[in-house]
Amino acid sequence: MSILENKRVVALSAVFALAFGGLVYYGFGRTADFDSAKKELKSLSERISEYESAEFPPTEKNAKALREAVKKTTASLKDLKADFNTYAEKCIGDGKVVSSVDFQNEVRGAIDDLSRKASEKGCKVGSAAADLGMAAYKNAAATAEEVPCRSFQLKAAQRVADIVMDCGSPLLDKIYCAPLPEEKARKKAANFPLGIEVAFTATRSEVEEGKVPTSVLPAVLNRLSTDKDFFIKITGLWVATESGNLPARDEYQAPTQDPNQGDDLSGETPAASSDGGGRTIAVRKTGSPDETVRVHLNLQVIYFNANTGKK
Repeated sequence: MSILENKRVVALSAVFALAFGGLVYYGFGRTADFDSAKKELKSLSERISEYESAEFPPTEKNAKALREAVKKTTASLKDLKADFNTYAEKCIGDGKVVSSVDFQNEVRGAIDDLSRKASEKGCKVGSAAADLGMAAYKNAAATAEEVPCRSFQLKAAQRVADIVMDCGSPLLDKIYCAPLPEEKARKKAANFPLGIEVAFTATRSEVEEGKVPTSVLPAVLNRLSTDKDFFIKITGLWVATESGNLPARDEYQAPTQDPNQGDDLSGETPAASSDGGGRTIAVRKTGSPDETVRVHLNLQVIYFNANTGKK
């Protein structure tokens, strides 16, 4: 083989080597691309499976329903925030500073108003309710730090008493105003609850609540939960009948009349005989119109700080 031919063989070998190397490199690159594509397809397949098994697959119909739900929720939140701000404004009032002496006069005036209204409504007020839970402040001044909260709590207790009497309760038995939260907590919180308890007697007699006649207790609960000036939450409810335990059932007595004999529709219904003969008419054991129950409510009224209460 001549030197020229030898060079040609070497050159061809080099070309084939480069070509082979290029194919290997290209194949390796495409394999990597294929592995990457396979992983992506697997991921998409898993996501599609999750969508198919989801309770609400991400279809256009569900997306539209979700947008509508978000729209309604946003509108509701806006309305709730407006209501919340209204309560805050009522709580904060005109910003006038109430002194300890002013608050003491408020307590005495509220007690006189309660007595006068009870007389007008024909409602008896028990000794534990006569001072609206503020007996400690009739003859002693509150501290300057607690006056704003106590003044608001007094007004809320007045509203509760008015609602109970307006709804027809014959007896307002007790009103208790719980201690205030610690001063440090009162200063930090934008709003916080003040506790009030009330006990009264409710009858079945109907009162006009809107356009639907209702008895005393439902009327009280409705008025408390929808008050426009005070954000009142009902946190506890206890009801007991004034008549004690329910009466026992009557002893069963088998009828003596022939079961195949029809009723005489033209005659009067026979009363139950003393010896168990004839047909027995059902006797009402409970649910009498003049039945009364004793009600005890645990309430919370939300107090808003003047500087942080409205958002």
